[in-house]
Amino acid sequence: MKKNWLFIISIIIWLVIGIYGIFFNITYIDEAKYLIKGWLMTTGQVGYYSTPEFFYQHMPGGLLWYGIGQKSFGPSLLVARIQSFLIGLLVIVFTYKLAGLINTKAKKNILPILSLAPVAILYYSEAVPQSIAAFSLIFGFYWLFKNRYRLATLSFCSSFLIRENFLFTLILYLLFLIVVFRKDIKELVINFLIAFVVLGIFIIPGWPGILNVLKNFPGVSMLLPINAAEKAVLGLNWMQVNYNLNNYLLAIREFGVVYFSFLLVGLIALIKGIKNKMIWAKDNRWRFLLLIALLNFFAHTWSAFQLSPRAIIPYFAYFSPLLAVIISKLLKEKIRFYYWLLFLAIISLPIASIFQLPNRKNALRQLSLSADSLKPIVANKQNIVWLAEPMSLYLAGRVSYYPLINHTNFYKPSADTTTVKKLGLWNLEMMNQWLDEADLLVIDPNRLSFAKIDLTQELADKWLPIVQPPDIWPKNLMFYEINESNR
Repeated sequence: MKKNWLFIISIIIWLVIGIYGIFFNITYIDEAKYLIKGWLMTTGQVGYYSTPEFFYQHMPGGLLWYGIGQKSFGPSLLVARIQSFLIGLLVIVFTYKLAGLINTKAKKNILPILSLAPVAILYYSEAVPQSIAAFSLIFGFYWLFKNRYRLATLSFCSSFLIRENFLFTLILYLLFLIVVFRKDIKELVINFLIAFVVLGIFIIPGWPGILNVLKNFPGVSMLLPINAAEKAVLGLNWMQVNYNLNNYLLAIREFGVVYFSFLLVGLIALIKGIKNKMIWAKDNRWRFLLLIALLNFFAHTWSAFQLSPRAIIPYFAYFSPLLAVIISKLLKEKIRFYYWLLFLAIISLPIASIFQLPNRKNALRQLSLSADSLKPIVANKQNIVWLAEPMSLYLAGRVSYYPLINHTNFYKPSADTTTVKKLGLWNLEMMNQWLDEADLLVIDPNRLSFAKIDLTQELADKWLPIVQPPDIWPKNLMFYEINESNR
């Protein structure tokens, strides 16, 4: 039997880049956020959307997924990344199966097409919800094309519970069910009951706190009642939000370079699909797949440009497998110049913000050394305020005050402390309260500068500088302990 070398090469690429990413991906605040919050939730240290001054920011599904691993094995970035990587492998398996259900000829191209977006593999081996969100979408369509609507309903509900980004996907799916089962009321009711039960398990216990998650999310917030005070606070941001044209051009350029091969094949497939009149096939499931893929492409692009233009690169990893399925069906024949496209795709990897060259100490080793150097300092500290990347502190077995898990990204320079606190954000007045109770303060000066917070006088009056421990990550942090005589 003739070997399918493209198939074998595609699998090897996913395995090599994925395993490489587990050890060498650069860590950042989002990884710490999912690990810490998931750990606090699953170990019962915080109430479900009820602990004061604790803000989840995202729907609980992804947090709980990583929390299970952290509860079982203790604070570990390695465990969380392995969880992501394994789910990423399921993305490959069920994308392949889904393509085969739609068109048996499409199976031969689906894995080679997926491998033309290797940066997605890096995100699938980070402790962030890209892999599990992508899997929930693919899994939902897999059951849809097998006509197992109840399991599809469960999957699409799960996608929303993992990321609020997919609320509109879920709404369209429920409308799709109404069209499909307009003559079978019993099956329609059963599917809606499944959706209400699954969503209710997570939403009802967290009401009304869960509204804060949605109020802070662009797009979804447009559907909710937001009063004038909330609009004023949500409109404030410590970062520059009115990006100039160069920021958007940079994002588009990087996106185009990283996904060039994938996008080129997609364009070729689109042209062939239009020429052969294959795009708007009669199967309503196929049409729904097209609708959801396009919706997520435009919605996530818009959302990225609202938050941080470069976010389009990781956001694309959520739904690129859906696009790969569409491309594989429209393309049918073997991809010309595939090996050149694959070469361009692989050499574009260093542009990804989480990519780290192998000539440095890998991220896991670096963070392990950092955590070990921190342990003697934090061992006897009860209340820690940590205004820096919190992964090292977490791996050392400690966390900062709950709101500061969200980092400076959730600082709001507002005098309306009541509304700020209600929305799960924080301001200078709240930080002063934490500092009055803290016994250890760690600062990344750049973050205070971004937030335009000046603690010079506070530090001189009440705090004593201590030597930064060796091997600490990130570098150039400022360590202080409280001066008990001036408390």
